[in-house]
Amino acid sequence: MKPRLVECIVFRKKKNIIEFLLLKRIPKKGGFWQPITGGVEETDKSLIEAAYRELKEEANIPKTEIIKVFENIHYFEMNNHYLTREPAPLQKEFVFAFEITPEFIISLDKNIYQEHTKFKWVSFEEALQLLKWEDNKDAFRKLNKILNGAD
Repeated sequence: MKPRLVECIVFRKKKNIIEFLLLKRIPKKGGFWQPITGGVEETDKSLIEAAYRELKEEANIPKTEIIKVFENIHYFEMNNHYLTREPAPLQKEFVFAFEITPEFIISLDKNIYQEHTKFKWVSFEEALQLLKWEDNKDAFRKLNKILNGAD
């Protein structure tokens, strides 16, 4: 497992309604819903560059479709395997959020790793119901406060 990870919460605004993108992992990798996530690779020059790479890799979202970037949304550490919950080396996860153009079409077929079976756009409330991990839910809550102008 990689010691540094990025989580990318993707959202769009359609007629002033905010929708969040969730991807469903393949059964072998847990079969749960999550935002775009991935490890920071040696070739990534920064955390944000890792996030841009993951957006393109997992959902085929290019930088040109990004309207706004929110950095430092949330940060957490974990020292267990995400599936087995067995002890593992400490990992640090940095959360970013990206508003994309509302008309952009998500595509999972370009991901050479085939990590996800499907995607869906959901409301904030539905995201909280579908997300498996509390750390992911905390990140969504923090972003939701930012988007709604709360501290």
